[in-house]
Amino acid sequence: TRAARARLSQARAEARLSALGPYDWTVSGAGVRREIEGEGRFNEWDVALERPVRLPGKAAIDRELGRLMVRRAAAELQSVERDARLQILDAWFSCVNAAERAVLLEQDRVLMQSVADAVGLRRRRGDLAELDEVLALAELATLNAEVTAARMVALDTAKMLATRLEVTSCAVENWDKPAIAAADSSVPDLESAEQLGLDPLVQAGAAAAESASLAAERARRDRLPDPTLGVSYGRERGGEERLGGLFVSVPLGRRRRTAEVAQAEAAAAVAVAEHDAVRSGVRRQRLTLMAEQRRAQEIWRLLDMAALQQRRAAAISARAFELGEISLAESLVIRRAALQSSLAEREAALTAWHAAAVRAAHVAGPLDHLPDSN
Repeated sequence: TRAARARLSQARAEARLSALGPYDWTVSGAGVRREIEGEGRFNEWDVALERPVRLPGKAAIDRELGRLMVRRAAAELQSVERDARLQILDAWFSCVNAAERAVLLEQDRVLMQSVADAVGLRRRRGDLAELDEVLALAELATLNAEVTAARMVALDTAKMLATRLEVTSCAVENWDKPAIAAADSSVPDLESAEQLGLDPLVQAGAAAAESASLAAERARRDRLPDPTLGVSYGRERGGEERLGGLFVSVPLGRRRRTAEVAQAEAAAAVAVAEHDAVRSGVRRQRLTLMAEQRRAQEIWRLLDMAALQQRRAAAISARAFELGEISLAESLVIRRAALQSSLAEREAALTAWHAAAVRAAHVAGPLDHLPDSN
């Protein structure tokens, strides 16, 4: 991002140079010593001041080329900033997902600890077999291992996120349903022609295409080369003769300038084609983002219903075990399925939120780095 900002400053400096033009004043001078037989020796000198002059119309094109350079650099900066935001979003949601997984596993471990304690008490009373106690302890040990691993992953992802944001934890206490994101009216239709035209990649391509077209026009104007105008003054024969005058010079080489025009016109055609390709690519990308958001929300909706039923089944199975209607092994299998369902639901919810956040990050607005008047 800093490099892109520096390129914008560079483009502004180049724009000022383009407006000033490529020519400077040139001062030249010479001194000679003349010797005439029979008349003696004389000191002579002359000076000249000259400068090439842009023909009418070329300066306006150069100023417009400078403006387009700045606009392209501003669009590229906006694109880089958006990419940075998307990378931060990826890191943030990875961190939240790891933190939430650790929280859910810890909650289930606490519940399993109470189950293991109850099973141990009943085992000591003679109500349950040794196998039931072993199964409960094995399940608790498995959860302890999973909780430890999840905490380590959450800590590592938080450290990675801390390289981008000043955060120490990614735990989220309150959750909204991802479906709310789908009803968010603040996100406009990203596939509309207006929104596509505001995308920084499309704007950068448009500026490049327009610059190439103007460069071709500038090359056509250069078929008539800029003349060099100058004035001169000199003294000869020791000052007895004084010379002053005006001069003009015009470079030749029409064949070369014709070839430069052909090259510039070909470059303009390439830039226009690349702009069309970028615009089509951005449109396909946004259609993909929309499809991914809808798919993620539908998957979450189904997993949310499944997790609700699994939790009900786990609660019923726990009660059935207490009443002796099913074995502990059967109850633990149902508990494990409910846990996996809850983890899948929360991951799907985060995926849906992530998809909505990524799509919202592609909302195009006016450029934040418009070219200044200088």
